[in-house]
Amino acid sequence: MEYFQTAWRDGSSLNKGLTSEEFFYNQIYNALEVNVANRTLPFFNADAKSIPVELSTGKIINDENLIALEQISSKKGYSSNVWIYGDVLDKMQKEGISLNLRRDAEPALCLTKYANYTHLNKPELYIAEGGAKTKAQYLYNYDSLDERSKKAVDKYFKNAVEVNQVHAEENLKNYIDNLKKSKNQVLPRLEAMKSALKTAAQNSEAIFKKGNQNCDQNVNFAPVINAQIRHMCQVNTGARLKNTSNPAMENACYDFFSQIITDTNKNKGQKWMVGEAVTKAMSAGLEYAKSCTSKDFNLEVRKNREEQSIKTEKLKKRGYEGLSY
Repeated sequence: MEYFQTAWRDGSSLNKGLTSEEFFYNQIYNALEVNVANRTLPFFNADAKSIPVELSTGKIINDENLIALEQISSKKGYSSNVWIYGDVLDKMQKEGISLNLRRDAEPALCLTKYANYTHLNKPELYIAEGGAKTKAQYLYNYDSLDERSKKAVDKYFKNAVEVNQVHAEENLKNYIDNLKKSKNQVLPRLEAMKSALKTAAQNSEAIFKKGNQNCDQNVNFAPVINAQIRHMCQVNTGARLKNTSNPAMENACYDFFSQIITDTNKNKGQKWMVGEAVTKAMSAGLEYAKSCTSKDFNLEVRKNREEQSIKTEKLKKRGYEGLSY
């Protein structure tokens, strides 16, 4: 019977003496180290067409969890960006559905992150609302299952695909609209986001230096943020935007990562803290890209609009069922 990691367990030997947050960032650092060595950073994958989705619910995965899953997916060479809770796989197996992992399968730990907004037509639910419903839990990539096991869970796959299509189509329209507006008018939210990117780069440098006490040189995280922005605009629109990557930009990004990894290993720095610094920088790029593909650069207005729509639908349903409001 296959063993699936489910929720984080304090004190487990699998944790390598780290807390859940330290382990989370440490796995990103380890994946990053492999992706830099193999030149497989997800930023420069021209075939990337979707953001991570959880299979059993069809929910899009966002925030720092997205970064962890993309880095690990690239590290393992998975072509799929669909993930499944270990808890879901464990329950399926206990119900008599035999499942097997590929020999090199590696689960990814995700931490509960409740986003402050959504810009989907459908209500965007979050990763903690599925699986074990705990703060820290593991997910497995669809491609980490063997072929026979994939067939056993394919009935959920259609839902994940439909959610991604809705997401990509709306984001492409928003991106084009925002691009036109940015040429003709000043957009305060966009200007504020640009300013926030500079602060994010400085914060990431501070975290990196905290993890590398012997590092006294400046560490500019701008290439990381820029690469993440371009990459996320690409995948958020279903790879329908022109890939504007160029060799100079790509080489600069790989050189940057190679240097900080070399410095960290040489100085015996805190790998999880370096992973955190990189993740914070990429998260800033992710948020900027989400603004570029959001309605009028105003995600909060969209959120309120959606919440009101959901409330209205619920009231209608109660009316159809003969219930009082």
